[in-house]
Amino acid sequence: MKKILSLCTLFVLTSCTHQKAEEKIAFLNGYWNIDLVEKPDGTVKEFPFTNHMDFFETNGIKGTKSRVSPTYDGGFIVYGDPVVFTWESTDDQVFLKFEDGDGAYTQNLRKATETELELVHDDGTIYYYKSYQSDEE
Repeated sequence: MKKILSLCTLFVLTSCTHQKAEEKIAFLNGYWNIDLVEKPDGTVKEFPFTNHMDFFETNGIKGTKSRVSPTYDGGFIVYGDPVVFTWESTDDQVFLKFEDGDGAYTQNLRKATETELELVHDDGTIYYYKSYQSDEE
């Protein structure tokens, strides 16, 4: 009986650690502040406060990423044109493919929850985000 209980517990724990692609994409949608950036050489840069954030929006397998800043009236100012991407999943991994000519790149959506987001750039740089919370919330 103990072996069955142990196996069931192990199964539940391991199945909960992998996030499905659709869950990650659902959490990706919204406003995100960069918290810190970790370069492949181990250098870390913190962003304790920034007035700019990234806004992700998906529709099917396509999406956009926009650079925005909040305004005092609760709206947002958008800087430049949105960057278009497509996403695809393999196993439990989700890849965002930004195809903009010579500036094309891919990011692995390593983690996405209600409050945290981690994107790993194809050069190895890791972007850690925190969800945006307005002062009114």
